[in-house]
Amino acid sequence: MSFIRDIRRIPIFVFLFFAVGCNVERDRIDAVAVASRVHSEMQAGDFATIYRESSPRFKSVGSESQFVSMMQQVIQERGVLKKADEVAYQTGIGSNVGRTHDLFFTLEYEHGRAKEHLILTRSDGGQMQLWKLEIGPTQ
Repeated sequence: MSFIRDIRRIPIFVFLFFAVGCNVERDRIDAVAVASRVHSEMQAGDFATIYRESSPRFKSVGSESQFVSMMQQVIQERGVLKKADEVAYQTGIGSNVGRTHDLFFTLEYEHGRAKEHLILTRSDGGQMQLWKLEIGPTQ
């Protein structure tokens, strides 16, 4: 009897496995799309839009003018962003933010390369948003 009950549960587990897998893949697609948009805005020098479309946590770190100034300094030092190559993706759970999507890139500027780490999260309304942006030297 126990064996039959266990067999009946298998379709439920299979359904849950695929449902969660589909959500993670959809989240990955959405995260990559936001990262692509951020890189396009970086290439265009539209740093204010990056700031405005980011999460409230991102904005809590500093003002729009501070962010724009910092990004303009990056452009002055490195030149215009020419290319962004995705290196890795991972997903995790943050205790205060929920599911996070980490994307790692190698950035090619006119005057050198850098590494980038983007963390994205879904807003309460379901929109994927930039939560954190780090640009640093390559190793």
